Amino acid sequence: NVLRQFPKAAKHVRRCRNRLAVRRGVVHYAAMAIQQGKQGKKAEKALQTLWSDSNPRFRARAFWLLGKIEDRGQNYVNLAIKDKDPDIRIVGIRLARQLEDVSEIEVVQKLVLDDSSAVRRECAIALRHDKSKQAAKLWAELAALHDGKDRWYLEALGLSSDLNADACFEAWLSKVGDMWNTPSGRDVIWRVRAKSAPNYLIKILKDEKIPPASHPRFVRALDFHSGPERDKALESLLDI
Repeated sequence: NVLRQFPKAAKHVRRCRNRLAVRRGVVHYAAMAIQQGKQGKKAEKALQTLWSDSNPRFRARAFWLLGKIEDRGQNYVNLAIKDKDPDIRIVGIRLARQLEDVSEIEVVQKLVLDDSSAVRRECAIALRHDKSKQAAKLWAELAALHDGKDRWYLEALGLSSDLNADACFEAWLSKVGDMWNTPSGRDVIWRVRAKSAPNYLIKILKDEKIPPASHPRFVRALDFHSGPERDKALESLLDI
């Protein structure tokens, strides 16, 4: 046995294993208590200790269970979205989406300008089923922060806007104004499925400043649109 040859290392491994076992036990106990409803608050103290751990995985597990305790969800969501670790802020957004007594859109409002693109991606996804004007404006804020390089961020914007594309696109156009024709702006137009997007795709294709090598991408984007708006845009491309 290799560890027998290195007693100090073996001791350290056993210590780590025992420490991990204790944490798993805390999580298991807390999860069972929370499932029983009223017993959830009895597990809160133990979970708060785990919440203070240096290991982000343990912290995320503890936070998730803390947020599930009756009448404590909003409190722990507020703590999570202020955390210095972007992964914990992401968990906060995801938990907010599951809790009936927490407003997702209020959480997104607080994080819409977050330094982490991963956090902002999660904000976009949280807006997917919200068709309010406020949600469209928040989407526009997120879209305006696309750097033209992060494809995951772009797809999150697309997924977020698919059920409310027209309102989101109009809100974005109102925000960026004449500055829509940038690398990041063209990305947004390429991905969004708004009825007015084909008209902007044609403008891009007719722009002599845009490298011809990028044209096939925007032509293919037209395949994802349908209806008279797309047909009219294609006619204008052919000068019919």
